[in-house]
Amino acid sequence: MANLKIVGVTNCPAGIAHTYMVAEAIEQKAKSLGYEVHVETQGANGIENKLTPAEIAAADYVILALGKGMSSEDKARFNGKQVIELPVSEALKKINVIFDNLHDEAHLYTASKVQLGDREQTDGIMSHLMAGVSAALPFVIGGGLLMALGSLMVQFGAANVAPKAGQMASLAWVLNTVGGLGFTMMIPIMGAYIAYSIGDKPALAPAFLVTYLANTPAILGTQGGAGFLGAIVIGLSVGYFVKAFRKVKLGKTFQSTLGFLIIPFVTLLLFGLVTYYLLGPAMAWLMAALLSFLRSIPPEMKIAGGFLVGAMLAFDMGGPINKTAWFFGFSLLSSHVYTWYGIAGVVTVLPPMAAAIATWLKPGLFTKQERESSWPAMLVGMTVATEPAIPYALAAPVPMITANTLAGGIAGAVSMGLGVERLAPGLGVFDPLIGLSRPAWAYYIALAVGLVLNVLFVIVFKSAWLKRQERKNGILPLDDQSQSTIIDSGATVSASSSQHAQTAKTVSPEAAKK
Repeated sequence: MANLKIVGVTNCPAGIAHTYMVAEAIEQKAKSLGYEVHVETQGANGIENKLTPAEIAAADYVILALGKGMSSEDKARFNGKQVIELPVSEALKKINVIFDNLHDEAHLYTASKVQLGDREQTDGIMSHLMAGVSAALPFVIGGGLLMALGSLMVQFGAANVAPKAGQMASLAWVLNTVGGLGFTMMIPIMGAYIAYSIGDKPALAPAFLVTYLANTPAILGTQGGAGFLGAIVIGLSVGYFVKAFRKVKLGKTFQSTLGFLIIPFVTLLLFGLVTYYLLGPAMAWLMAALLSFLRSIPPEMKIAGGFLVGAMLAFDMGGPINKTAWFFGFSLLSSHVYTWYGIAGVVTVLPPMAAAIATWLKPGLFTKQERESSWPAMLVGMTVATEPAIPYALAAPVPMITANTLAGGIAGAVSMGLGVERLAPGLGVFDPLIGLSRPAWAYYIALAVGLVLNVLFVIVFKSAWLKRQERKNGILPLDDQSQSTIIDSGATVSASSSQHAQTAKTVSPEAAKK
């Protein structure tokens, strides 16, 4: 077994934290077992360490830890290989299980049928939605930063003048206009890449054009566009339609034209007409009703909604509940509703920062690995990557998740109550300084309240939890020499400290029964 060769691919919707943390976890675990390993990352910087055909051909096993799915064209590289596929959000938790049971976890991948073993491969609707979000992010980030820069220039006295006959536009106006294009294109890009995630390249152009149509009131004759609801419905509809259409057999003469000519033309014709006459107006009405509802919510109900969204964002730290809340807030940006996404700017930085500060204040509650990981968790967490908090939660799930969720909910309520707005994804705690979160004073008040409470809850809850474990299992408290932490599930989780992780040891089965 020491001569095994492993290759892997990791990706996540944002392409920032999970992508690289899981890649490092796979590499560290494989090397510790004496295996040869190569991992390709599909992150915010594009594809890095791309697997070569020779590396794939020589591999005994392939590990796909995916958060935004993978096209069947990309997966075709692994045809005939033993493949292990799992959500990237679960990879850190299951890294030991995977490597301890490679043969049982793997299934033969057959590219022609797009299936692993005898099971049809499905990525799930949320993975398709997050693929659309991942593609839209650069448009919103770039556009948001340009608009923030233009707004700052205006605040400091720069002119904001549109072009006129014989007069050029001011620089601030140009920056705001170009930045605004990012928000204009955000929704069509989202719809296009939702469809692309399902139906591959033939679905891309039709979905983009039809989603753009659904968000152009001047063409549709509606009061507003279909927004993110239209992008979701159109992206999924076009994607699954194209996926089914690709199975049509036209014979050797016309089969080669199916993907680049017939499918795009038929799909655009069909969905263009349906969108213009039916789907576009219907989704525009529904989006207008949603926005009207959000704006008419009483203040006290908005605060309750802020608590719910904040708690969801903090609960599973990049998992499906977190992504659902984040997607909701992010998708409203194109409709100029910024307060729900403002909660994300506050809450997502709290769990890793709180865990790091708690290790400094009460080091005896944490293992040596956790204490060594505190600075990386702090620095990465400050830039809105919640994932560095995952290893701390794995080691003590009940107190850490409870503390994060409660503090996140309170911070979300404070953020909503103070009217914190976030214009686009940015740099976490530095967003107010570059104009992406406003007002700055409200953001930092909400952040301070949430952070203080989160640290306090972590210390109080984990102290009580450890004392309970000591009484239950008859073990000594953690000290500077101890490397043990009891995990409720009785599982051992390992990862390197450089990826913000720690090793947690379970008690013996005999002790657990006492």
